[in-house]
Amino acid sequence: MFRKYFLSVIALLILVVSQMGIVQAADTRNHAEDSAQSLLSAFTSYTDLRLLSVQQSLQILASTPEARSLKWKKMEPLLRGYEKSGSGLIVWFVRPDGTYATVDKGEMGVKLSDRSYFQPLMSGTTIDGELVVSKSSGKRSVVIAVPMMEGGKVVGAIGASVFLEVLADQVNAALALPANISFFALAPNGLTALHRKTNREFLDPRDLGSETLKKAANEMLTNPAGVTSYEFDNVTKRAVYRASPLTHWKFAVVFE
Repeated sequence: MFRKYFLSVIALLILVVSQMGIVQAADTRNHAEDSAQSLLSAFTSYTDLRLLSVQQSLQILASTPEARSLKWKKMEPLLRGYEKSGSGLIVWFVRPDGTYATVDKGEMGVKLSDRSYFQPLMSGTTIDGELVVSKSSGKRSVVIAVPMMEGGKVVGAIGASVFLEVLADQVNAALALPANISFFALAPNGLTALHRKTNREFLDPRDLGSETLKKAANEMLTNPAGVTSYEFDNVTKRAVYRASPLTHWKFAVVFE
C-alpha cells in the first residue's frame, strides 16, 4: 500500500517538474521572442531612416540651381560635397537617354537605360530599394534616385548607390548584437538585401539547400509580418519579421 502511494507521489512530482520545465521553456522562448521583436524594430527603423535620409538629401540636391542647369560640370562640386559628407555611397546624375556621370569617375561610357528601375524613374517615380551591382564600383548596392521634372517632363535624375556591405556593418554596429542573434532583409524578389554575414547578400535563401528555410523565406515574402522557424547549418533557428513601408524589404531578426 505504502509502495503504491510512494510511486503515485513520485509520478505526480515528475509530472509537476516536467510541467514546470515546459512553462520555463515557454517563458524563455517568449522572452527571446520579445527581445527579438525589439531588435527588429530597431533594425527596420535604423535602415529605413538611413535610406530615407539619402532620399531627402537627393531631393534637396535636385532642386538646386546647379542641378537644374542639367550640366554635369556645374552640379558635380555640389554632389561631391554631399558624397564626402556621408559614407559608403556613390552619387550620380542620369539623363533621359541613359547616359550618366558619377562623382568618383565622371562621365561613364555605359548607360543606365538597361536597369530595371530606369523606365519607372524616367516616368517620374522615385526609386527606393532597387538592388544592383554598381557599374562604376562593381559593389553590391541599393539604389535611391529622384526624378527631376521640368514642364511636366522628366529631364534627368539624381541618384545614389548605397553600398550594402557598408550599410550592414553600420546596422551591426548600431544594434550591437550578441553572437547567437543575426539579421537579414529580403527584397521582394527573394534576394538577400542585407545580412549580418555580408557574403550572403544577393543570395536567395530558397536556393541554399534547406527545405525548411525555403518554406520560411516564402512565408516571409508572402506575409507582412510574423514569426517562423527553420533549420540551417544543423541549427534550429527562429525568426521574427516585418515589411518595410519604404523599400518593401522583409526585415528579420534570427535567434537560436
